[in-house]
Amino acid sequence: MEPIFADVLNRLEALHQDYFIYMDGLSSADLDWSPGADMNSLCVLAVHVTAAERFWIGIGINDVSERNRPAEFMASGYELEALKARFSANIAFYREAFEKQELSGLVEEVDVGQFMDRPSQVVTRGYALLRGLDHTAEHLGHAGMTRQLLDRR
Repeated sequence: MEPIFADVLNRLEALHQDYFIYMDGLSSADLDWSPGADMNSLCVLAVHVTAAERFWIGIGINDVSERNRPAEFMASGYELEALKARFSANIAFYREAFEKQELSGLVEEVDVGQFMDRPSQVVTRGYALLRGLDHTAEHLGHAGMTRQLLDRR
């Protein structure tokens, strides 16, 4: 595996472990708790993050997954183990897929708009790989704040 892909995999594994820390010990009802109107529950964050991560990294490695972004924000009723399984499935997929990747593929351009109901957005596959990583990290902060508010309610 090329070192950059190993680095991305290691970072994602660490981020996922942090999500597990924020979700551990919670019931399905707790995972569905939202701190306020237009704020996401830990369940929504986990479903959204795993779908978006797989989508963006899929663009990065030319193996794009389908997603229903609006449905991600309506997710509820998941048990903790089901949410953890989503993260674990992503890691298992990346571990295998990254073995086949070459650095030269990261400079290839792709129009993200062809995969989503959005205007044209041309990015390199390298950008998409990084977007998957930084999006996961971005929402980790939201998950941490949500857990703090949940514990204080």
